[in-house]
Amino acid sequence: MKAIRDPEGILANALAGFPERFELPVTFPPEVLKEAGQAAARQPDASSHADRLDVPFVTLDPASSTDLDQAFHVEVAGDDIRLHYAIADVGWFVQPGSALDEEAWKRGMTVYMPGSRIGLYPPVLSENAASLLPDGPRPCVLFRVLVSQDGEARIEGVERARIRSRAKLAYETASENDLPDGAVELARRIEAAEKARGASRVDPPEQEMQALGEGRYALTFRPRRRVEDINACFSMATNMAVARLFLDHR
Repeated sequence: MKAIRDPEGILANALAGFPERFELPVTFPPEVLKEAGQAAARQPDASSHADRLDVPFVTLDPASSTDLDQAFHVEVAGDDIRLHYAIADVGWFVQPGSALDEEAWKRGMTVYMPGSRIGLYPPVLSENAASLLPDGPRPCVLFRVLVSQDGEARIEGVERARIRSRAKLAYETASENDLPDGAVELARRIEAAEKARGASRVDPPEQEMQALGEGRYALTFRPRRRVEDINACFSMATNMAVARLFLDHR
């Protein structure tokens, strides 16, 4: 940990001035908030999303996160391992050409700053109705991916679905034992295939800044835990399977 003293408030003022300096919108227009509230009241049903509520999904993110956009389940399928990988279906809530849609295009992405963030969508969507929280059914785009013994990932199916997360796991406290059966082996296969391809990976430690009061700050480096690497392998497997699907249908 590194301590930073800022008795004259230079750092504090610089952090507070980020949004204005980089022209970042810190609030949403009233019409966008209205549309977001209306969208959040929508409920997916069988006409729009397949019922996959029986699959025991979990999420894995920093403990403080509430905008959960990925969930997963893993199971052994013969010599393969099947990954159910769910991405929050925000697009289902947002009507093309609406004020909500146009605002998201203007913002482009969620911007993370020390101690705060500026969201792409209003919290009623990003941290509630569209977030894959373990408090009820949520819509998602669901990828089913098969990973072979040699680490080859291929798409088994893609659909819009309703799922229910069973647990909100946290990087800080979760261990390999908390993950579904087959998760560790899936990661081993993906990493072995990555090494065989000669791929390189650089994962610098994440920096976190904490305000301690009285003009003092603490800068710490959060060590990367094994469960984060496993989680990254889920994303890698899905991305590679989708890329292969696109290449096969050129």
